[in-house]
Amino acid sequence: MALSNDVRTRRRLGHAGLILLAFFHCGRVWLSNIGRARAFRISRAAQPEDSTADGTDWDQELRRVTERLKQKELQEEGLSATKPLFRQSDEWTVERVELQDGVPPVGSVLMANPRSFLDKVTPVAAMRTGWMPSLESSRRDKARLPVVLITRRTADSLQGVLLGSWSGKLLGDMDAQYFMTRPLYIGGVNVSGLSMVHSYPEMPGSWELIDGLAASDDFNMACDWIENGPGSALRFKFFWNQVVWRMDEIDELAPEQGIWIPVTVSGDLLLREPDSSFEDPLWAQYALKAGGELKELGERFGLFPPDA
Repeated sequence: MALSNDVRTRRRLGHAGLILLAFFHCGRVWLSNIGRARAFRISRAAQPEDSTADGTDWDQELRRVTERLKQKELQEEGLSATKPLFRQSDEWTVERVELQDGVPPVGSVLMANPRSFLDKVTPVAAMRTGWMPSLESSRRDKARLPVVLITRRTADSLQGVLLGSWSGKLLGDMDAQYFMTRPLYIGGVNVSGLSMVHSYPEMPGSWELIDGLAASDDFNMACDWIENGPGSALRFKFFWNQVVWRMDEIDELAPEQGIWIPVTVSGDLLLREPDSSFEDPLWAQYALKAGGELKELGERFGLFPPDA
């Protein structure tokens, strides 16, 4: 007898995971902007702003645990732990997007325009992502401008996920039997549940974003794909909730509004996980790779490290 989706999810994610997801759903573990900023500052209070040191004891222990789990996962999949999953040459960003009906299409990435988020703040756009930067923040905090991957367009909305906003949890923290080492990212403030971005457009239930990159919201299918199919857990990225524009709000995305700057980012770069807790925020990384207007804006607002 076939198991229902609820039963299969319960078995794969575990009771603790379901309880934690319920807390996420209720907003009880959602960190406020102030709380996140304080936690960020406190965890790095002993380090210079642009330090390249190994980090706090917590940072080091987290990296050690994650690396051990990653090595185990690689071994189980028969991959060499020293073989890179991503090639540097495949990680790129370009300021080139073909608009559809005047707005960026599914698969494009929206970079917050510092003029609208730091200089003259656009409250609706900032609140939509749950982030309110300030010119009085440190360079790193200012550079944590929203970066959103557009994942779906429906009859009544345009949807996306916020990139680079880690929840502080791995799926293994929720007793998941699969994807234990995968970080769980906060995809936005609009309650929508768990979704994922991965490199398997052929996986059932998925839809293609760009060449070689797809999205899905079927966790059970993803588990089947790595258990019985050709999938690797290291080629998935997980998000809780999303960013949503209703159809009467998508004019906000038009380039002439000056609120968002659309770019095209390679699938490998979108799936890449940070090598260090001291890496620069995604906005700064993508802007440096894109060059052009984004690089000029980053320099004008002091969003890049001195040696960039």
